[in-house]
Amino acid sequence: MDERPDNSEQLMDILLVMDQEKKTIQAVSGVKDGELQTKNPLEDNNDLLRVDRHGDMFSNFFSNLWNQLKDPTRFHFFRVPEEDVQRVAADFQQTVQNPTPEGQARMAQYEVQHPAQAQQQGEQQAQPAAGQQQQPQYKYDVNKIDWNSLANLGIKREQIEQNGMLDQMLRGFQTDKTVRVYFNLDSISHANDSQLSLREAPDGRVVVCSHGILDPQKLQQQFFGHTFTKEDSDAIKTAGNMGRIVELTNRAGEKVPSLVSRNQKTNELASFPADKVRIPAEKNGHTFTPDEVARLKKGEAVVCKFQTKAKEGQKPKTYEAPVQFNAAKMQLELLFNDRAKLAMDAHKELQKQTANQEVPKTFRKQELTDKSQTELAGGGTVKVSGLKDKNGKPYQGYITWQPGQKNPAFMFPKDYKTALEEGRVKPAVENEVQVAVNSEGKTNEATKSLKEALQSAQTRPTGEQKEQQDRKQEQKEGKKEDKKQEQEQDKPKPRQRKTPRL
Repeated sequence: MDERPDNSEQLMDILLVMDQEKKTIQAVSGVKDGELQTKNPLEDNNDLLRVDRHGDMFSNFFSNLWNQLKDPTRFHFFRVPEEDVQRVAADFQQTVQNPTPEGQARMAQYEVQHPAQAQQQGEQQAQPAAGQQQQPQYKYDVNKIDWNSLANLGIKREQIEQNGMLDQMLRGFQTDKTVRVYFNLDSISHANDSQLSLREAPDGRVVVCSHGILDPQKLQQQFFGHTFTKEDSDAIKTAGNMGRIVELTNRAGEKVPSLVSRNQKTNELASFPADKVRIPAEKNGHTFTPDEVARLKKGEAVVCKFQTKAKEGQKPKTYEAPVQFNAAKMQLELLFNDRAKLAMDAHKELQKQTANQEVPKTFRKQELTDKSQTELAGGGTVKVSGLKDKNGKPYQGYITWQPGQKNPAFMFPKDYKTALEEGRVKPAVENEVQVAVNSEGKTNEATKSLKEALQSAQTRPTGEQKEQQDRKQEQKEGKKEDKKQEQEQDKPKPRQRKTPRL
């Protein structure tokens, strides 16, 4: 049975706008006090301006909108099918940030001319110059499509025109919707739901490509010269994105570092050049850090804190969610359901693994200086003195540290000497924290009684330290005096010799 999409729903277009000053692509939601009101087109919005795709009142509508703006010349407007607005907006934003002739040509296909320019062009088209050809509207010429061959597959032109699929195909995109396709090869017949796209053959013909729904468990083992590892296959099957950059070989034999994703509807693999990945500065209230941008460009899933849309009189709520670049969609996407759970679990596991990545600040109750911490972080060795065992006996030794270790590894001098001779450790630096010395290497009398560590280059106690030092000295001297008096009182008094009476 021929299952065709329901075409009874009215088809609408969205109006995108490029702000020449801000270099951004937004969706138009209205005009207020002469200022253009916009929304993020990459989010689901119900309050965007929508226009009937087949209506004949768009010119009047756009002229009214244009005349309400205080400074309309700073904007470029684009009319885009509603079902394709997120993909087109992402493509436009990449072109704005990294202009290319191909990208600018795609934008020109959708651009809406301002009323005066449209009127002028209409007058010029009424009397075209000799030999002048009209600028093509699409990437592909609709007249070059073999409609009879397409009809043999059970697809009629009217069908894909009315549901918006043909418009996407002519613009060079793969359709979001699927259509029932029938194949008859001799005595074998087959039918499946497929997405469609167009491709120009070497002889100039425009060929229709069918992207049928594949079994996600039967993933191909090679893709443009890259052989998938088990980790690659598992990531594509479960998360939909490989999560790393791999080198693919294109049809011209060129090596292209790319990201690979799985189309969530058809399970077909798609690639996107890594050097063309563009990450927006902000998404859903979250501003991406340079580290997050770098990781997203590598294809990694990154967990960020986003904000919900604030309702009137309420503050927006913050939530954590993973986000990742999708090669099939050619844009950044929020992950949901099982895909989100996988990314969140991986994020939590990474946090556990990196919990002990910070260099310890102390060792056996002895403070490690900044210099010592830097040395340990670089894989060096630090000598620690003034340590005491359980019996209070002092000892010294050498420590090293590696990321992931909770505590530094300790070596006695004899073990350190052997490790140094064998090249297993670097020459040690002294952890100078307990003793303050002057420039001649002698103990500084002004600071030697201080128990707390001195600041860098400190040779005299601060006012507060001096006050504490004097107070302790007074208490010490007072205790000595009290003890001396007690001892004097405890001494037995000498007996007085009686004088004999005469």
